[in-house]
Amino acid sequence: MRIHHDRIDYEITGLPAVALPAVLNADVAAKKVAGTQLNGRKSEIWGPDNLSKDENNALLWLLAHYCVPDRAGKTYRAILPLPGSPTGGQVILTYDKALNGKATLVGRGLPTGGQDPGMQFNQLADDIKTRYDLAGITGNWAMEEMVKLHHALALVPVVDRPALRGVLVRRVPSLDGDRHGAHTQGRFEHGAGETSGDWGTITLTDAAFTGDDKGFYGGSDDSPARPPSIQVILHEVGHAVDSVVRRTESRANADFAIQSIAGPHYPPNRSLPANAPITDAIQLRFQDLKDLNGAETLARDTYNLVAARKPADPKIADCERLGGKMAVFAQALRDMKADKGFEPAKALLEELQQEHRDLNSWYVYAKDILTRINGGEKFDADQFTKIQEDLAGKTNHQPWLTYHDELNRWAEVHARKSAWRKKYSRAEGYVTGREQGLVGFVNDNNVGVALTAYTKKYFEEDKSGSELYAEGYGLWLVHPEALGSHSPALLAYFRNGAYLKGD
Repeated sequence: MRIHHDRIDYEITGLPAVALPAVLNADVAAKKVAGTQLNGRKSEIWGPDNLSKDENNALLWLLAHYCVPDRAGKTYRAILPLPGSPTGGQVILTYDKALNGKATLVGRGLPTGGQDPGMQFNQLADDIKTRYDLAGITGNWAMEEMVKLHHALALVPVVDRPALRGVLVRRVPSLDGDRHGAHTQGRFEHGAGETSGDWGTITLTDAAFTGDDKGFYGGSDDSPARPPSIQVILHEVGHAVDSVVRRTESRANADFAIQSIAGPHYPPNRSLPANAPITDAIQLRFQDLKDLNGAETLARDTYNLVAARKPADPKIADCERLGGKMAVFAQALRDMKADKGFEPAKALLEELQQEHRDLNSWYVYAKDILTRINGGEKFDADQFTKIQEDLAGKTNHQPWLTYHDELNRWAEVHARKSAWRKKYSRAEGYVTGREQGLVGFVNDNNVGVALTAYTKKYFEEDKSGSELYAEGYGLWLVHPEALGSHSPALLAYFRNGAYLKGD
């Protein structure tokens, strides 16, 4: 396992394996120094107050063993053999440009990222799920992996924790790499779309944890040593933070659409199920216009009967039962029948017929657009909002209310979908404002994009800043010193909250 951050002056790495001598005392350590590049150079040994003589000798021996010219100016955080510790110790080896060396024992054994949470497995899993409002934690987890998940998520700033709402965290043996060979350790995925309602899934593999016995992050400036898997987890959380506004708006669109047809309520911290009636909600209902046309026909026929002085009382009563303007029209017809003038009834009939024509026309328009949408065409939001604007204050009464409300409902659903698509669609796919903000910052400030080899590939080949965002986010939280050694400006970008700007 080798985790190499380009242009960072230290590595989280598995140094070439070595076994300590069976007998390792001060003389053996001194002899080792004499036979290596450390001979004649300064050496320092640091550790806890209870550092033993055996551990001191081992650290000096290791410092000498790994002292070679190509390690000048580098710092290594590695799990190395240590007397009395079956799993080794957490050791920082630092060589300056003159190959003077310093070995620091950070801790004994393998790091988990913090103190033992003091909970049984199921209790800990439930606590994590509840604390971060996760949809669930699935798969086969070892206890120490669950502890690492606990410590990783504890590093997520409070302001970012809503990004975890509804996210499913799953554990699987492996994942196929993408075209760059990346994402075999972990992956954040969600169905991006105008009304997807998918909060997303963080998937972690065996490979996410296999390097935890080789190296670590942190361990200096009183920060705890953290296994590489914690940075892997936080990288995937970074993707969730990058996309949280986009996912939240998509879910709001989906919920609005479903509720607009009086559909079921779904738990807000769960992704929408596959059978959620989104397809029903984006369709235009009542397209046969039976009642719409029937009301206009009734008004016209009833007026003609009264004008011809033929029996019309049953139809007048039918008009009245429809309510709204039709009830007013019914009274005007009675007045007309009683020779109190025909003008009010005629004027109301003309209004009703014009309203009927308006609704009919907008239904024709909407049905045409819907057919074209189903055929793959895209429309801007104003193609839908103009329906609402034209009908405002005109047909929001009986006998047209059902059709008026449906046109407005349908137009609002599609206006929201169109606005979402316009906001996030780019030639490269769906892109968040946060990613765009980072790309602009990187370009404006000449920040190196080769934080890792694959952040460089995604940025330059895929024109995507999402991996740089996620990798920078994870490294900032697990060990800011590392991010700062790559780029002080990029560290400041995360520290001052600029990464939160944009949707």
